[in-house]
Amino acid sequence: MEALVAYQGEPGAYSQQACRQFFGEDVETLGCRSFGDMFVAVHEGRVQHMMLPVENSLAGTVIPAYDLLVDHDLRVQGEEIVHVKHCLIAPAGTTIHDLKQVKSHPQALAQCAGTLQRMGVEPVTWYDTAGAARDLSLNPEPHTAAIASQLAAETYGLNILSYDLQDLQNNFTRMLVLGKTDAPRQDPSKTSIIFATRHTPGALYQVLGELVERDLNLSKIESRPRRNVPWNYRFFVDFHGHEDDPHVRDALIGILKRSSSLKVLGSYPAKKPEEIK
Repeated sequence: MEALVAYQGEPGAYSQQACRQFFGEDVETLGCRSFGDMFVAVHEGRVQHMMLPVENSLAGTVIPAYDLLVDHDLRVQGEEIVHVKHCLIAPAGTTIHDLKQVKSHPQALAQCAGTLQRMGVEPVTWYDTAGAARDLSLNPEPHTAAIASQLAAETYGLNILSYDLQDLQNNFTRMLVLGKTDAPRQDPSKTSIIFATRHTPGALYQVLGELVERDLNLSKIESRPRRNVPWNYRFFVDFHGHEDDPHVRDALIGILKRSSSLKVLGSYPAKKPEEIK
């Protein structure tokens, strides 16, 4: 069976975990080196979908992801939210009392900084959480562990020395599922758009007013510089509602009239709170 969905990272990455949550445990996945490689894989037809992380509840926006959404014409087909639970993992025979250093991605190390300090171990930067686990399984080092997901521990045959190592428990990453086609209608829905405003007083206020007038609930707004126009910005907005609904269509027409550009990324099923694992 060909891979159905691409993700960024090594096997065992949190993005692969998101693929399994969204599509099911048996989904065939393709690990990619970069976000850009995922877009290429979809465009070339090597996969049908891709899983793109766009924001973390602690670290904020994943900036490269938003820039790529401007450059590529793919449709948002869904969203998945991963509860990031870091595990301290090591080869068989290593105990938590043996440790002198821990390897992982800089963001994971930062999210576990207080715990690592209390343990008295040295954080060592690695390119990827799952990559740290893989490399440690291939080349075990004495007194060394990695921080990665439970899936990474299972993937590489490493022992879990401690669960939930992160300093703060409310650590969630939101990801978008992208593909070439629209998602089947399923309510409640969200719609994601990108627009640029004219450089005039009240321009953003007027655009957002199109949503307010139609009682559409804004759930996310993010600005990024327009790379071809210095000191001008694009706005990324998520709101509740489906583009097939008459009042949403009217809002989009109003936004198009008041903005200098508008790109609709798609309407898709919104993740319900009770569905977050």
